[in-house]
Amino acid sequence: MKYIKMILPALLTVALTCILLLYLSNLTAPKNNTQEAGHDAWAAYGFEAEPADSIDAVILGDSESRTNMSPMEMFHIAGFTSYCCGINMENLSEAYEMLKLVFRYQSPKLVILDCNCIFSSFDWKDALMTTAESVFPVIRWHDRWKDLKPEDFTTVSAYTSREVRKGYYHAMRSNAAPAELTDIYMAESDDRDPIGAINEYYVKRIDSFCRKKGASLLLLATPSVKNWNYARHNACMDLSKELEIPFLDLNLMPEEVPIDWSVDTRDEGDHLNNDGMKKVCDWLAPYLRETYQLEDHRDDPAYDASWTDLYNEYTEVINTWPKKDSDS
Repeated sequence: MKYIKMILPALLTVALTCILLLYLSNLTAPKNNTQEAGHDAWAAYGFEAEPADSIDAVILGDSESRTNMSPMEMFHIAGFTSYCCGINMENLSEAYEMLKLVFRYQSPKLVILDCNCIFSSFDWKDALMTTAESVFPVIRWHDRWKDLKPEDFTTVSAYTSREVRKGYYHAMRSNAAPAELTDIYMAESDDRDPIGAINEYYVKRIDSFCRKKGASLLLLATPSVKNWNYARHNACMDLSKELEIPFLDLNLMPEEVPIDWSVDTRDEGDHLNNDGMKKVCDWLAPYLRETYQLEDHRDDPAYDASWTDLYNEYTEVINTWPKKDSDS
C-alpha cells in the first residue's frame, strides 16, 4: 500500500503531462497543410489531402527523392499514383515516422526509399527526438505560439489542400556539373561507404513495417554526380542482399536513363532539373508499373479530379521559373 501511495502521484503527473502535451499539440499544429496555415513541409504532407487509399506508391527520402522523381509525371506515363514524401536533409528515423503516418491515410503497394538518405548522419538522440515529435507534435510546432489565432483554440486540424506536384520540387534552371565530378562519376571500385549501425537499424524497421503492411520495399539510387559513387553502390548492394530487399541503381544505367550532366542538373550535379527528372521517369515509371503490377488509373474517372484534370496545371507550374509558389 505504501508503494502504491508513492507511485500513484507520479503516474498521475505523467498522465496529466501527456494530456496537456496532446492538447498543446492540437492547439499549435497547423490547421491545414498550407504555408499560409504555418506548415513548414506542406508539400511532403499533401498525401493527407488525397482521397483515402488512392496512392499506389510512396517515395521516402531527402532532397534527392523530391527532385529526381515526379509522381505526376509517372502517372502521365504509366497511370499509377504515387506521392513524394521526401524532405530536405531527412534522416531514416524521420523517414520511418513519415511512413507510419502515410499508412494512416493511404495503403500503398510499393514503398520507394531513396538511397541517399541511407548515408545521412544522425544519432540515437536525433531518433528519440523524432519519435517524441511524432507522439507530441507540440515539440515540433512550439514556435507557432506567437502566431496563434482565436480559431486555433476551437479548430481541429484538417488537411484539405491538394498539392498539384504531389511532393515534387521542380526547377527549370540548368547548372552543369564540373568536370572534376563527371570525370570520376561511378568509377568502378571495391570500396564500401560505411552504413552506420543506426542507419541499418532503421532500414530494417522500414522493411519490417512494409512487410507487416503487405507493401513491397525498393531501395532506389537516383542519378547524382555529387552524392553518389561506386562505394555507396557497393554498400547498398551488400545491404540489399543481407535484407533481401531489391536495389536499383539508376547511376549505372546511362543508356536507360541518359542524363546529360551539362544540362540536366539544376545545381552542378547535386539534383536533377525538370529535364533530368523526365528522363528518370520515362524509364522508371513503366518499370515500376510492370515489376510491381501497379494499376493504370488513367481511364478511371475516379482519379480525374486528383490526377488527370490536374496535369495541365502541373505542367504550367513546373515550367515556370521562378517558382509560382514558394516551396517548403
